[in-house]
Amino acid sequence: MNQRARKGRVSRRGRERHVRVGLLIAIAIGIASVLMAGLAAQAVVARSTCDNHPLTVNVAVSDEIAPAAASVAQLFNRQDHQAAGQCVEAKITAEDPAGVAAAIDGTASNESLPAPDAWIPDSTLWVDVARTLPLGAQRVQPTGITVARSPLMIVMPSAAAAQIPGFNNSVGWSFLLPPGAGGPTSSQQVRVDLPDPTQSAAGLATLIEMSRLLGNGTAAARTSLTTFVRSAQPSAQFGSETSLAAFVTLANPPLNAHPVTVTSEQAVLSYDAAHPGQPLAARYPVGSSAALGTPELDYPYVVTSTDAAKVTAAREFGTLLQQGYTAALVRHYGFRSADGTTGTLPAGDGLAQQTLQLAAPATAAEAQTALSVWRRLQIGSRDLVLMDTSSAMQMPSGFPGVTLEKELTLTAVLGLALFPDSTQMGMWNFADHLNGSLPYRQLVPVGPLPGEMGLITRRQLQQIDTSSLHPLAKTPAALNQTILAAYQQMVATYQPSYTNAVIVMTAGVDKAPGDIPVATLVSRLRALYNPNKPVELIIVMLGGHGHFPALQQIAAARRICQGSSCGTP
Repeated sequence: MNQRARKGRVSRRGRERHVRVGLLIAIAIGIASVLMAGLAAQAVVARSTCDNHPLTVNVAVSDEIAPAAASVAQLFNRQDHQAAGQCVEAKITAEDPAGVAAAIDGTASNESLPAPDAWIPDSTLWVDVARTLPLGAQRVQPTGITVARSPLMIVMPSAAAAQIPGFNNSVGWSFLLPPGAGGPTSSQQVRVDLPDPTQSAAGLATLIEMSRLLGNGTAAARTSLTTFVRSAQPSAQFGSETSLAAFVTLANPPLNAHPVTVTSEQAVLSYDAAHPGQPLAARYPVGSSAALGTPELDYPYVVTSTDAAKVTAAREFGTLLQQGYTAALVRHYGFRSADGTTGTLPAGDGLAQQTLQLAAPATAAEAQTALSVWRRLQIGSRDLVLMDTSSAMQMPSGFPGVTLEKELTLTAVLGLALFPDSTQMGMWNFADHLNGSLPYRQLVPVGPLPGEMGLITRRQLQQIDTSSLHPLAKTPAALNQTILAAYQQMVATYQPSYTNAVIVMTAGVDKAPGDIPVATLVSRLRALYNPNKPVELIIVMLGGHGHFPALQQIAAARRICQGSSCGTP
């Protein structure tokens, strides 16, 4: 859906409705996959022979390579390495590369974890980004060591790819373009879920390749790149078996979507190993020039400490990263070793039969230009989510032993993990007279998901609060009054650099005696409409007990209109 259309939408499971998938992707994933687990930072310190306060080298690493790095550290710590007269031990901490880059170059802080003395991000792109600022240039010391490699792949669920004939052949970057700009036709309904380039090396590398493909020297090239950025759905990255399993569910009922994303070969191999007989449809993108082709994640090792003793110790750890033990270890975990050597590629994946045409490495200037374009053109999402906790949510969902509230909780908690960090979000719950005379209560104010709320982030707080929600016995929902109040707040606090929306998760059963009628709500929503402050209204009805036509009428009241009347919805 055109992000400028600002139309209200309502959807329910079991019916095909055209909701704005960019906002609902995480919701749909949560409903379809209750087994997804969030990734958390983890630290590993192996038992060592060091005594008397050893010198600890804190090595921040990209999450997916943390198990391999931890095994290398365990060996290192048993070898009794020395630096500046002290015994050295390595401590591995899994951290988001974009967050580490921001902490190193001074644009953000990460006080919850120790400052890294060395760093293994998933891509040199983050090293280049960090070194563009004076503090980053001072702290980041390249070593020339590459720990592992993993080419990027264009990926679809096999069920979706089977319906797109063009994906069964070689695929170029043009496959990600919208219809009319060289991509698949609109009838194929391919949706690009692009990992947010400000948070994902896969997304940033993709944006660079699209810039190379479309060019940037002419007005037509700039227009084409703008069209691509505006048409892509920004998402969290699908860089693990778990997140890819959630991605695959988008091709299943009720969505039956045709999503495509970009992820690493290592993530594909991890997913395929966990789902034998049902591999992903994955293609190494091919290019029409020497610059275009398949970029790869290259896992560089850099020193980031300014302490002389720790610099020596970090470089000592780097010597082990260059040895055959590390090369064999990363291949065991599905990566290619530094020289590009692969482990055994499973025959069923079809990867060994594909041609890998590596793209020219991106320059620091290309990375900065791509990020600048994305930040200038991409509109973020700013959402207020309303969670139904009325007694109607105690009703069965259709899944054995699962109530609507349980389905809602799983949906919100698991789906929330997939919204990119660029999202602003807040949450209310509602039921009749929940907060004195008001039927709603603010649980989390709208703000950036990674923003700190005391000792935890807003994302974590919403996950905790959502997990604690329970239906209130014998308490109906004053749904209409809640929607009106939420809509009024989002108009009053409207931010023009975002798509502002109210998302309603409800059973759709409104039986509160004092609630305003649907007709009154529709009239008030029309009166509140401001073309300069458009707020979307998205309603997701869980189960089949609610009044769906009424919800349709409410959502239709938010249609764009001219003059003082929207006409009949």
